[in-house]
Amino acid sequence: MVIIGAGVAGLTLATFLRRSGVSCIVLERRDRATIEVRQRAGVVEARGVQMFERWGLADKLLAGPVAHTIDYRINGVGRIFGVVADGGSQSRFCTQQMLVNNLLRELVDVMSGDVRFNVADVMIRNDLNGRPAVTYSDARGEHELACGYIVGCDGNRGVSRASIPDGVLTSYTHEFGYAWLAALVEAPVVGHPIMGVSDRGFVAQLPRGPKMSRYYLQCALNDGLADWPDQRIWDEIRLRLREQTIENAAVHDKDVVPLRCVVHVPMQYRNLFLAGDAAHLASPTGAKGMNLALYDVDVLAQALVRAVRDRDETGLTNYSDTVLPHIWKYQEFSVWMTDTMHDAGDPTQHGTFRQMIARARLDNLFESSTAARLHTELQRGLN
Repeated sequence: MVIIGAGVAGLTLATFLRRSGVSCIVLERRDRATIEVRQRAGVVEARGVQMFERWGLADKLLAGPVAHTIDYRINGVGRIFGVVADGGSQSRFCTQQMLVNNLLRELVDVMSGDVRFNVADVMIRNDLNGRPAVTYSDARGEHELACGYIVGCDGNRGVSRASIPDGVLTSYTHEFGYAWLAALVEAPVVGHPIMGVSDRGFVAQLPRGPKMSRYYLQCALNDGLADWPDQRIWDEIRLRLREQTIENAAVHDKDVVPLRCVVHVPMQYRNLFLAGDAAHLASPTGAKGMNLALYDVDVLAQALVRAVRDRDETGLTNYSDTVLPHIWKYQEFSVWMTDTMHDAGDPTQHGTFRQMIARARLDNLFESSTAARLHTELQRGLN
């Protein structure tokens, strides 16, 4: 089979298949060095940790501290939410960069998996009566790969979903009406990760390794990077956290990210299967994007192994119906988190009534053990 895209979803799927003795080729348009340094989201939820443990890969792939607390702040006043542990696997602060590097070492360097970088002109042939095939070009020329199955793990703008004819998929979209300014800074999290509510808008600080963190600041949809010079970023962080002692640090990269949720249904067409961002996007407030991708490829890997080993395609036929209930559940959690953390802040967004309702929701997490346990289950991906 051919996997398009060497991000977390594609590399995880290829590693699972390779570990199961199933042949696959991964195509990636970027070079390995670019993938290895790209900074992305940083929490593997407990369900994902359990998945890697089940595949016998957790010790090799996962690193970073246990993610068990969040400092929920309202105008500088913090309350520490502690995850209600049950003795099982715990979520881990493991950045996508770290996980991708570990997957590349395991798949390519240890298991001699076939990952082809710097490819271009990828095209999918997925005819009803013909054998699936993928064509691409690289420095050596043009190539064609005949295969049994194709898996699109190439993100929201990749060729995989674009190859599906119009009218096959139904796309469900929710736009929040605001964006985040995301800034990777040379300043570690001191204490607990922060999810902050402020009258000036949302602010968060999440770890990205021992020396780095990423700040997120709510901003307007039409803001560009020119609107956010480094000094404004730090001034706004101090104002929203109400901590004037925070010192400026180097800003390594920044981006403006519109907040939206998208689900494309079904997640398969003939012998092409979509996973991760190629099939759905979740707003980043709930930290579910990477974790939904890991859920997809876990289900898909098991179905592909059964199809190849046992000639049983039941799991592939039912792939969309199997994963979509889980996806919708965690889309709801992502929307709940996004609405709560943003409505509770700047009242000019949706009004003072919505602000107070959202703050009451946050209070409930600390006053109701039932609410706290449900919140914990959803954070850990175990609901």
